[in-house]
Amino acid sequence: MISAATRIRIQNILNRIENNESVTLEERIFLNKLSSVSVVISQWVVSALGSEASSIDND
Repeated sequence: MISAATRIRIQNILNRIENNESVTLEERIFLNKLSSVSVVISQWVVSALGSEASSIDND
C-alpha cells in the first residue's frame, strides 16, 4: 500500500504527462520504479501514456 502523499505525487506527475507538460527525469524514474512493483500504478501509467505509447512498446 502506498501513502496518500505518494499517491498524490504520482497522480500529479501522471496528470502532467496526460497534458503534455514537462516531467523531470527523476519523476519518470520514480514512476518506473513504483510501476515495476505495483500493478495498480503500472495501470495508471499505461492509462496516462495512452494507446500510442503502448503501440510503440509493442512494435
